[in-house]
Amino acid sequence: METVLYSFGDSPDAAGPGGAVVFDRAGNLLGTTPDGGAFAEGTIYELSQSNGQWTERVVHDFTGGADGGIGSLGPLLLDASGNFYGVTELGGANGFGTVFKLAPASGGTWTFSTVYAFQGQPDAAFPYGGLIADPHGYLYGTTYYGGANGAGAVFRVGPGVGTGPWHSAVLYSFHGGSDGGNPTSTLVFNPAGKLYGTTSAGGDAGCDCGVIFSLAPVSANRWLETVLHTFGTPPDGAFAYYGLTPDGGGHYLGTTAAGGNQNQGVVFELTP
Repeated sequence: METVLYSFGDSPDAAGPGGAVVFDRAGNLLGTTPDGGAFAEGTIYELSQSNGQWTERVVHDFTGGADGGIGSLGPLLLDASGNFYGVTELGGANGFGTVFKLAPASGGTWTFSTVYAFQGQPDAAFPYGGLIADPHGYLYGTTYYGGANGAGAVFRVGPGVGTGPWHSAVLYSFHGGSDGGNPTSTLVFNPAGKLYGTTSAGGDAGCDCGVIFSLAPVSANRWLETVLHTFGTPPDGAFAYYGLTPDGGGHYLGTTAAGGNQNQGVVFELTP
């Protein structure tokens, strides 16, 4: 049985949520939207429950300026201290998107801050997927454009020493050819510390349908890519936008927006 917990309106309410929701420590649901808000640039919203009823409030209205604009399709990332991290697709000091932090404050409020503004090629640019973290607190994600070749990148961001500014490193720049290109996915780590993800384009199957890839560290800021699967024409899937979900048994599952016997998309399983 399906139950609608909240129906979004339009500006100044949040609008058009396309990503997953995440619980905070108090049992509230948080997510982002690409539209709506006081400036029509998207929002971060919260749903809280009382006596079986859910109430929504907009936690942050993106302005499209230094704080970013357009909440991403990826879920927010909750850390061990109760902070959330996420990305905006656009905006920021350089206009190429941001990484932001949402920290719990007194009285159930939240404090928003931009921790990194992407700079564009050769830096990463325009993130669509969410973030993941390693045990040291570094955050990893993908961007649709940017990188050395302009075809997207896998990046890592982390805090500076003390109160210093956050810094970023491009771990891999896609070429847009057989290695894939223009990723929109949220990454996952495998048990050995490799990164796994998907791209929305590229590959050598002749259809520019995307790939599944892994990245393994070679040095501090350079990782080696391996293409694990190249999507092709039906009955194979095509255009894997959202990344992979591990099943705990060494397999990874995902979806494609097209392909399959009816060319309407597939659910696939990857066994590395």
